[in-house]
This record gives sequence, structure tokens and C-alpha cells, in this order.
Amino acid sequence: MAKMTGLEEFHEIPSKVLRMYDAVIQLIEEGEDASSIRVSRITDRAGIGKGTAYDYFDTKEDIVACAVVFHIRRIFSLLEQELLKHDCFREQLSWLLEEMGRESNRKYCFIRMVHILTDNSEFSLQVRSKMTSKSFEKYHPINVFGNILRRGIRRKEIRDDLPLEYMVYTVFSGLLTYMLSISTEECFRINPDKIKHFVQRQIVQELCEKKECLL
Repeated sequence: MAKMTGLEEFHEIPSKVLRMYDAVIQLIEEGEDASSIRVSRITDRAGIGKGTAYDYFDTKEDIVACAVVFHIRRIFSLLEQELLKHDCFREQLSWLLEEMGRESNRKYCFIRMVHILTDNSEFSLQVRSKMTSKSFEKYHPINVFGNILRRGIRRKEIRDDLPLEYMVYTVFSGLLTYMLSISTEECFRINPDKIKHFVQRQIVQELCEKKECLL
């Protein structure tokens, strides 16, 4: 049996593998460290035998890395579909901020995903290696958000004098600021709704309002 890579088309993934992927993400959302999740925890949650996992994967690290990559692909595929249902960039941004703060478990998962994508552990390197493959390209966050921003530029809602990559990271940095405010709300007595308001305003001002050049 061919081993899974996490880059298969969605319809090609066996139901048992999908259950393992969902189990991994649930465990991460509940606070488990991605690099130390046990195979037995995954298979128990997925409702399959431990030996079945090795029909599809060589190692525990393969299971978790594939699950993370599949989850990122699925999230950004669905995200693009939902964003395109809104008529303008400001509506899309408002929906995105609302959605990211909707469920409390997502905030911790988001922060952990950022850690996975910036860490230099072997596990994180494995995830990033998969994300640089051709099969992942259309799901890449840069491409998904880039497509949304290009549409905004064509509709004259977004300024056309900034590099696309900079605009994507402007959105990313705002989302990260908002998610950090939610995650540290109790500790630092922060009002995330106020932060969300300023994050939204800052992104709109940066991407939608041209400024006089001072140089």
C-alpha cells in the first residue's frame, strides 16, 4: 500500500486517514504538543487499531506532519471559498476577523500552527518541506490571500502601489495580533474586541488608502 504524503487530492484520502488527521488536529486544539502526540492517542481518538496507522504511514511524525499539512490545505481552501462570497475587501476582512475569534479552541491552534511554521525542529522542517511542493502551491496562504487582494486591486478597493507579498503579510500580522490578544486576554486583561477594531482599521488604512510619499 502506498504511503500517504498529506498532499493527495481530498477525494483520494481514505476515511480512516481522514479520521486520523481530524484526531491530530483535535489533540493540538486541546493543548497537546504536535511533536509529542502518541500514535495510540491518535488511533484511539480516530476509532481504529494502532497497527492500521502503519498501513498508511511509516512513523508517528509522518502522521502528524501529514495531518497538519492536510489541515492547512483544507482550511485555506474553505477560507478562499467563504471570502469570495463577500462583495468587497472590507467585508471580507470583517468576516475573517469574526471567524477567527468565533471558537476559543481555534485561537490556540492558530498560535501553535504559527510555531510549527517558524520552528527549526525536524518535525517543523518536515511540514515546511511539504508546503514547498508543487502539489501544495494552490493552497498556499500567500496564493489564497494574494488572489483575494488581486481582486480588490482590480475593483479599485485596494491600492496598487504596494508589493503583493507585503500586503499579504500586512493582513497576516494583523490577524496574528488579534489572535494573540485573544490568547492573552485573561493574563494581560486585554479587550480583544478593541484590538480587533484597531487591527481592522490599520489593515484598511495601510492597504486601501494611498499616502503622500514623504521621501
